[in-house]
Amino acid sequence: MGIKQGNDLMRSGDLAGAIKEYRKIEKSDPLYQFAEFNIALAEKKLEPNFQTFSQMRDTHREVSRLGPKISIVMPVFNVGPFLDACILSVRYQTYKNFELIIVDDASTDNGREIIRMHAELDSRIRVIHLGHNTLGGAGIPSNIGIKAATGTYIGFVDSDDWISENAFEKMVAAAERHQADIVIGGFRTFVEHSRFYSEAYDLQTFEKIPADEVFTARSCPEVFRASPVPWRKLYRRAFLESNQIAFPEGDYFYEDNPLHWFVLASHGKLVKLDDIVSYHRMAREGQTMGAADYKLAAMCSHVNTIGRFLSSHLDLPNDQQVVDEYYDYCYRSSWISQRQERDEVKAIIGKRIAQIVSKYQKKLPSKNLRQSFDKRIQEFADGYAQHDLTVVIPTYNCEAFVEETINCVVNVPGITTNVLVIDDGSQDRTAEICRSLEAKHSNLHFFAQKNRGAGRARNAVIPLCTGLYTFFLDADDVVDGVALGKAVTDAKRHDNDLYFMKYKIEFHEKKQVRDMFNADKALWDSFRQAKGNDELRRFAATLINYPWNRIIKTELLHDANIFFGATVVHNDIAFHWESLLAASQIGFGEDEVCTHRKFEERSQITNVSDHRRLTAFDALESTHNRIVEHPNGIYLIDVWSDFARNLVGWVKDRVPEELQPQYEARKTKFLDLLASQQEEEAHNV
Repeated sequence: MGIKQGNDLMRSGDLAGAIKEYRKIEKSDPLYQFAEFNIALAEKKLEPNFQTFSQMRDTHREVSRLGPKISIVMPVFNVGPFLDACILSVRYQTYKNFELIIVDDASTDNGREIIRMHAELDSRIRVIHLGHNTLGGAGIPSNIGIKAATGTYIGFVDSDDWISENAFEKMVAAAERHQADIVIGGFRTFVEHSRFYSEAYDLQTFEKIPADEVFTARSCPEVFRASPVPWRKLYRRAFLESNQIAFPEGDYFYEDNPLHWFVLASHGKLVKLDDIVSYHRMAREGQTMGAADYKLAAMCSHVNTIGRFLSSHLDLPNDQQVVDEYYDYCYRSSWISQRQERDEVKAIIGKRIAQIVSKYQKKLPSKNLRQSFDKRIQEFADGYAQHDLTVVIPTYNCEAFVEETINCVVNVPGITTNVLVIDDGSQDRTAEICRSLEAKHSNLHFFAQKNRGAGRARNAVIPLCTGLYTFFLDADDVVDGVALGKAVTDAKRHDNDLYFMKYKIEFHEKKQVRDMFNADKALWDSFRQAKGNDELRRFAATLINYPWNRIIKTELLHDANIFFGATVVHNDIAFHWESLLAASQIGFGEDEVCTHRKFEERSQITNVSDHRRLTAFDALESTHNRIVEHPNGIYLIDVWSDFARNLVGWVKDRVPEELQPQYEARKTKFLDLLASQQEEEAHNV
């Protein structure tokens, strides 16, 4: 019973039999949504007025004659009140030859029902439902849409906006007329309640760009200062693919900034349209600009990502003007520092900008900068001290332990530290204790967010990390300060970008302490015998995947866009494997640094045995995709496969009985994914 049997019957023409098979699939089955879709399709085919295949083929040929196919990507997350109008504005485009790829980022409102309704009515709509909300904003769902695209061109539509009915007709015509790689159109903004339209906020810049003629970023650098948004543009898919251009993926927003720079710095042929192609909704609750002030530091991550791209793609001196535009962008990005109400946060963000500029000026020397540029960057550099180590501590209802934890890292012998504490919605005195400690220590900074889990809490302050190394410590654990200082000093001496440390386990209620888990203890002998970084990478991959057994060079953390996963449990899987993939100089020490506390009475994520355990599959699937796509994944894929299979078995006993059918379905799906990868590896060999 299942989708396969139903699909076989559909292909054979037995629609009634197919419907019968699809209806055997229970609602708890992850394939239920696909069964429901196919039932609706089979029932539609049974209607007397349903088009035959030949009629559909003739219609397709007619559409094809209208022009090249467009793939329109629409990421969706909880925009139910606005989704109908948006989808309709795409469906009723005067340009008919398109596919609308809707990527539902695990919406929790009525968005799925709205999407399903439109998909049933319009065969040009393709729907991709994601099982778990992804990290960051629209970047990851947009990339999924790009990979699924089959059109000659790719366009984007924000799911709470709407587009002019002839938007894509005009953009395709311009692209074809000039054989352009990118078409940029005009837009207007509006606020929901007033419905008063305003001109684009970049209109002055936009008007400086020549219309209806081909140009490049070299010939018209003003285009760098135009709004970076993708929903006003049309991209030639072959151009994106040949230059390997996609949105950066991480737990931050404003992903369209780097995409804008990636596209322009790849020197595609651009054409500007004066026509209004999109109407952008402003001031909606939940939009990016409503984020907490310190979270604007995510912009620093993008400034760094852009610099990294430019340093490996530009041709100097031919691209000197692009380099100078980049540094002016860094200069203008200081608005995120100026917006902060807290002086210490202003200083940290300024420090990050100065660090980024200093790093890339060695690779991309500047020639023509604002007169005040050097002064501002120097003020940023001097405005916050340079530390050897940034310690990140997520807190949640840990009033009995947090003070001891913080006190053991604010003053570490032999090195300088700063400490970023991020509270994840505590309901006890944790936040009060942290604020009191912050008042006593100038190198301690306290932040807060709504409860989203320790991984998302850590991610929120990663853009604020300024130390040479970063260490992620749990709020109920303690460290040996002397041992930690020695570890950082040793890592600095050997220029390690990832450095593993021994640990202890304390069974708190029993007041018993033991050394490392036996499997990890045995690994240290392997470390000592390892020949080269890749062998160390393989050995370290089998370590317990907690973050407190390593320090990571902060530059690597930022450059490789390493974050914790999106799930409440198992979010450290992503950090463990991605840090190993990215590291090029792995080291290890012999001292026990962190003492990890385990509790029998106090609630811990490691003890969770409810529906949240099923998100292990989301963590595994997303990490698997990163491993197989990474150049260093070849060294880890077999180790990863063993780890993943063991975790799948471990999770089973921690999933409630009533959710076991869901567990089995997810297990089958994931193990099939692993098996297909192994088959591909064997074929390549």
